[in-house]
Amino acid sequence: MGVVRPPWISKSWFEKCPFNYCDHFGNQEVLAAICKICKEDVERNRFYKKAGKDPNDWKYVFQDMVENFAKVHKMIEKDAKRLGIDLAAIPDEEDSAPEPETYPIFLLMQGYGDHVEKIIKNISAVPIDTNMELVTRAVDGLAHSRGYVIAKTARALHSRFEEKGDESMQELADSKTSALFVYMAIERNSRALLALAKHKPLRDWRENHVKFASVSLDLLDMLREEFFPEDILDYEEFGSEEYDKCFKEI
Repeated sequence: MGVVRPPWISKSWFEKCPFNYCDHFGNQEVLAAICKICKEDVERNRFYKKAGKDPNDWKYVFQDMVENFAKVHKMIEKDAKRLGIDLAAIPDEEDSAPEPETYPIFLLMQGYGDHVEKIIKNISAVPIDTNMELVTRAVDGLAHSRGYVIAKTARALHSRFEEKGDESMQELADSKTSALFVYMAIERNSRALLALAKHKPLRDWRENHVKFASVSLDLLDMLREEFFPEDILDYEEFGSEEYDKCFKEI
């Protein structure tokens, strides 16, 4: 996946803010050339590694989250003051969006994420003659999708509710874009699972991988029907070529 221009987003708009259409999955060094968030992640990792620290240590992750939240809060306060907006006086929305749990498609994504976790656990220990590049890349994709498809589906449903009667929001089509990123994550999983199923050292899990690949394909049909039944999903991915090649070669 990486960076993708959805078919309903104009080239001119995409070029203004390509980072809005990045799922931050793939070759971070490559994605950093386009996505400022990926660039910040690359720089952060380099900073910690240079200091001999693990950038994925929860101590540092939490520390950065607190600092980033504080920065964003100050930016919001500064912009509100400049525009003469009293944040404390802003009323709560009267027509709030329904909870995502009220939608069948969201519940399906929760179940899908739970099963992804089981698949990952199953291949945490593999035979010695296993292609570890395949397993590593498959686990990367599956792990990324585990919570991602749930969060992005919730956003797609919320945005669809917000877009009703709002032409400017309809033009941005955030609901379809969010759903497309869910679609691409699951489609990538289906290819990874089929590649795992074809790999002889993992034959003991072949049936499970084939079945879950089939479930993934069924979910893709549901997503199309739910969010973009009239659209032709013609898009090109940037930044995840290494994963695509690995899953194709097996």
